[in-house]
Amino acid sequence: METVDQNDGESCCSSSLSTHSQHMRAALNDCSELLERLRELLHLKSTDIRAQAAEQLSLNIEHRGVIQQLFYSAWLSSDKNEQERELGLQRLHETSELDIVHVDKNGWHRDGDKASSIPMTSSEFKREYCFRNVPCIIRGLDELHFKDVSLKWRKTDTTSTDSTTSNECRINTSWFEKFVGEDTMVPVRIDGKNELDEDGRAEECETKMMSLKDWISSCQQQNTIQEGEVSREYLKDWHLVQFLQSKQSDDDFSCALPLYKTCEYFERDLLNNFLTKYSDGGDYMFVYWGPKGSTTRLHSDVLHSFSWSYNVTGSKKWTFYIPSSDRDNESSDKAGRSFEVIQNTGETIFVSSKIKHEVVNLVETLSINHNWITSANIDNTWQCICSEIAAIEDEIEEWQEVIPKDDFEARENMLRGCIGLDVTTFILMILLEVSELLVQVIIATDAMAENKNDILHSALSICNLAKVLNKVLTCEEAKTAKRLQAILGSKTKANRA
Repeated sequence: METVDQNDGESCCSSSLSTHSQHMRAALNDCSELLERLRELLHLKSTDIRAQAAEQLSLNIEHRGVIQQLFYSAWLSSDKNEQERELGLQRLHETSELDIVHVDKNGWHRDGDKASSIPMTSSEFKREYCFRNVPCIIRGLDELHFKDVSLKWRKTDTTSTDSTTSNECRINTSWFEKFVGEDTMVPVRIDGKNELDEDGRAEECETKMMSLKDWISSCQQQNTIQEGEVSREYLKDWHLVQFLQSKQSDDDFSCALPLYKTCEYFERDLLNNFLTKYSDGGDYMFVYWGPKGSTTRLHSDVLHSFSWSYNVTGSKKWTFYIPSSDRDNESSDKAGRSFEVIQNTGETIFVSSKIKHEVVNLVETLSINHNWITSANIDNTWQCICSEIAAIEDEIEEWQEVIPKDDFEARENMLRGCIGLDVTTFILMILLEVSELLVQVIIATDAMAENKNDILHSALSICNLAKVLNKVLTCEEAKTAKRLQAILGSKTKANRA
């Protein structure tokens, strides 16, 4: 595989590297550039300090002390992540319903008390729901963040004489026929039996490629099923935005985008921010289109990620299974307390990491779903990766001589094939995020008073990420250095990472 470069005995020509390896090298180079920028910022600030008057020098020294204190507080807070999650579980056991967060032009307000409550900041929302790992329903994003896509994808049914269904939103199939194309093939999942395999994983659904025209027709037929019956077909995990982006140069598709913008409360998404830039279409941003009675069976989300789901139109019934402790989330059954939530048109649901749930579409439903990873659940993702590494090693042991013990490129490829992420990607994803956050912190110190809360939240994220990164680098079972060298194609570049 390797071609030796005369100037570097350890490196190989980029042309001999796999596409994935080239993407990872690009990520490493971008990380190096961010660190160089960080050094320049620190140098400029130190130069400015020497040039300023004594009182300004004292002010900057005071700022440095404040930053040190903020990072110290953040480090201590990051030690309490497990306690925060246990508090979140306790809250779920003490209530019979999810929190409802209302969003309007004045901000985000919990439990609908919009008149008297102080709006939640992005940091406060993340602390209450992301760090404590508590799902919630969010109302109002349809007007503020998803208004354009809702106008495009909805049509109002004015033909019904039933007062309960009059003016009900339906899917505007004409938009999809125009901008996606009737002959475009879409991935339709065929639901199997509701069973788990011998390892406790949900059985794989069969995927059938179907023309959009045929899917719309099939969906209309399935919508006639009787109450309680199950539709077996479901268009899910559809990379629609990615498809439309690939067609942007075509005049017929040019006005289809943009569809929506992820709100700031769901930002700092390590997973999709990284994969959209450093992979060939490997993101976790999907559209789900299911007829009445279609289901997503019992599961927890991929990579122990968070997810958010916005109902453009339709209605879903979610059933959540709440374990007695975070450790009990590893079981594959429905043990623990459960409760149901109805998500209606225009509502968004935040689904916490590792929580088991199943979903039924009560009517034909169209939704936008993102899986995402932040500093609040990055440790859970590493736990998921470690479990998959162990499972792969067991398989390799059974195959014996098929994969050599020192072939870590094959191991990374297998890991990526199983869960969409390998150790090299995970490390570079963290390094880039830490580098970006450090740059932001240094820039934010120019207005310390206004940015103190933002700096504290960034510091907490950096501490969480740093602790997980340390686990990755010191994990004997993962053989991290060998994996990095195998994917980056050079011991020198692996050491840089």
